[in-house]
Amino acid sequence: MTKAFEVTQQVLDEVEECGALGMTMDQTAWSMGVNPSTLYKYKAQMGALNEAISRGRARGIRNMTGNLKDQADSGNTHATMFYLKNQSPTEWANDLQNVAKIQVNLSRISDSELLSELREDPALLKVVNPSE
Repeated sequence: MTKAFEVTQQVLDEVEECGALGMTMDQTAWSMGVNPSTLYKYKAQMGALNEAISRGRARGIRNMTGNLKDQADSGNTHATMFYLKNQSPTEWANDLQNVAKIQVNLSRISDSELLSELREDPALLKVVNPSE
């Protein structure tokens, strides 16, 4: 016979730590030796368990964001790009649709044809000449 599950401070601390590590509820339950349905049941009944999960997830995000920012500040180009794309996606996201449109064989198109294409497609013009 197995011991009944009881939500103690130790359980709350462990749930919070699992949340900080980015573990799912199922992974958290299994790591604690509990069936996930049991943890879900207590989560629905106890505000303290919900708060522990939320605190842990927030702490994990804060730590990883801090690590990412530290790497970006130290000159890691990939970290900088990732940070900017996530913090300001409208300004820093890659616009693959416009990039694909630019992949034209310019040696096969006359200057007047190119100008016509640019005038007909404002999005393409914006990519070619971002100041306008």
